[in-house]
Amino acid sequence: MKRSEPIKVFEHQRLTWKEAGLSASQVDRLIAWNEASGNRFLTVGHKSFTFTEHVGVVQVGRTVIEVLPKADRTEGNGAETKAKWQNALITMLREVYDLPITGTTDADLHKRSSSILDFFFGLFVSDVEELVHQGLVKRYRLSRGNQTALKGRLDFPRHLHHNLIHQERFYVEHQVYDTDHLLHSLLKRALSLVADLGRDTEVTGRAKGLEWAFEDVTDRPLTQQVLDRIILDRKTAPYTRAVQLARMIVLNHAPDVKGGHMPLIGLMFNMNRLFEEFVFRVLRKAARAPEFRAHDLTIRNQRSMRFWNGKTIRPDLVLEYEREGQPKRIIVDTKWKVPPNGKPNDADLKQMFVYNVQLDASESVLLYPATANCEPASGRYSETARLPGWPHHCHMEHARLFRFDGSLSAGAGAELLRMLVSHSASSHVLPSMNDQRT
Repeated sequence: MKRSEPIKVFEHQRLTWKEAGLSASQVDRLIAWNEASGNRFLTVGHKSFTFTEHVGVVQVGRTVIEVLPKADRTEGNGAETKAKWQNALITMLREVYDLPITGTTDADLHKRSSSILDFFFGLFVSDVEELVHQGLVKRYRLSRGNQTALKGRLDFPRHLHHNLIHQERFYVEHQVYDTDHLLHSLLKRALSLVADLGRDTEVTGRAKGLEWAFEDVTDRPLTQQVLDRIILDRKTAPYTRAVQLARMIVLNHAPDVKGGHMPLIGLMFNMNRLFEEFVFRVLRKAARAPEFRAHDLTIRNQRSMRFWNGKTIRPDLVLEYEREGQPKRIIVDTKWKVPPNGKPNDADLKQMFVYNVQLDASESVLLYPATANCEPASGRYSETARLPGWPHHCHMEHARLFRFDGSLSAGAGAELLRMLVSHSASSHVLPSMNDQRT
């Protein structure tokens, strides 16, 4: 059975091969892709797959499977719920990867036959169209080869080797200023994949229509190590988003090395890390408001700190600001899960205790996604003989970031930030953190 619509499932959900209409070759490709990725994306069961905490989209052959986040397990699995969480995923990706979401692209996403993958493809093609319209950036490169005129430096050993009986030729090395460089090899390869793999005929047609601009660009090997060498400068700054999307497309494409007809591409994101980065960016944007700037508020992703015998710890977010002339510090650890019985588990509470001690913070917050019946909770850690007279607390809070349709609630970042800083009741003076980081 061929499907025109993407299959939508939720993280940690089981999907049978029959339900998905997967052929034996598609199942084999998905298993091989998952094994090559360290079994991060799914668990293989009896004629079924169970997805992990990774969300996103995978296309195998012409079948597209979207794995969506879902904070509230009490919600149903109907089309309306899936549409909400598909939009919530796009909302998070938009903030984390600075994607331009417009009314047009949002409408394209909700075509019955469209998918998140076609959505990414469409954004990439739009960016490349803009770059071609502005004019592709040229760079100097070193060219070697036989010429009919002496141009540049004569490579004498190779000249003798190639032109012993062709005295009218010169094997030279010279500088060329053109568009044939690594950036355009990356864009060319990504356009080719969009044209081959895309299911939206309008997007694939636009991708094919851009191929002429890259006809003279060399097909270079594009490994992770090669692409890590890309450095954008002032001239190539407009390439930033197109290069980011092209990297995602090229590096997440898994060609069939056996030469079959079952291409696969998967754009998958660890939901815990995505939620952490999303919260960080929403809070950082909200912190620009005058009410927070007046308190010299800073929000940072904390780097790893030495903990024990070479092991490290890393809290997700650290908030620092001033209240009544005293510096304050709050540790925030995001958790993309629903706490059992509405209470944090012992492991999470012990983790926050360590963060308080190691970073000398009197307040820490376990931040969960908001669900229908969530309630905040707070508690004070018991004093110890080593820390007499030093009260410190852990709070459980919930981030209400999404509206009913999955879009970002207006003012959600500011509301969350006010809630977080309201917990600093202590007047504990904080030392500098510069000497604590590794």
